[in-house]
Amino acid sequence: MTIRNRHAHAHGTLLSEEHAPGSVAARRARRDEPHVASLNALVDQIAADGEHVPLVDPDSGGTDARVLLLGRDPRCSAARGARVASPDTDDLAAHNLSVACEAADLGRARRLHWNVVPWWLEDPGADEAPNGRRSVADETRRAAPHLATLLDHLTGLEHVVLLGRAAEEAWTRATAAEHHPGRDVATTACPHPSPLAWNTTDRATGRPNRELTVAALSAVRGSLTG
Repeated sequence: MTIRNRHAHAHGTLLSEEHAPGSVAARRARRDEPHVASLNALVDQIAADGEHVPLVDPDSGGTDARVLLLGRDPRCSAARGARVASPDTDDLAAHNLSVACEAADLGRARRLHWNVVPWWLEDPGADEAPNGRRSVADETRRAAPHLATLLDHLTGLEHVVLLGRAAEEAWTRATAAEHHPGRDVATTACPHPSPLAWNTTDRATGRPNRELTVAALSAVRGSLTG
């Protein structure tokens, strides 16, 4: 089978039991390291409601992260595969995002990968979702308190990067409450790193979306105080 995340494979960090046996179990076994323990306790709390929520990656900055990179909800490869929200899952979007972060000099210790809705919205195993279909608006509002708790744990956070329009819309809805901590954080939006978006040219600027993503991440990196 083809390795999709060639960046992670080249760096020896690929999360794939098929291509790197033992890699997923080894990463998940580190779930209680100090910088991610409180975040993964939150994961357990959310999962207690019956959701499949990926763990926070111990190879990230954890609670010390300066930048939070948010998708709308986890991809299947994270929710049902590696079960870790990581740039090392074996999919093309993770590969592209890793390439962009490397080009922007936004290292792992400075960033945390997560989602506005921390469970997979189209999960066919969700009991309350006939045919795996849920209301995105309802699920985003339901996830808002969990997002607020996550943000409260990130004491050094300086910037949130929203990956794609769906993440932008979800963030806006989730942080709509007047006192939600997300309203006080600087945000930047960029194209989603999925292959479809990554290889598309932005109509407004005439630039490839992959260049816009790198430019956005580079600007965020340049704004950090630490």
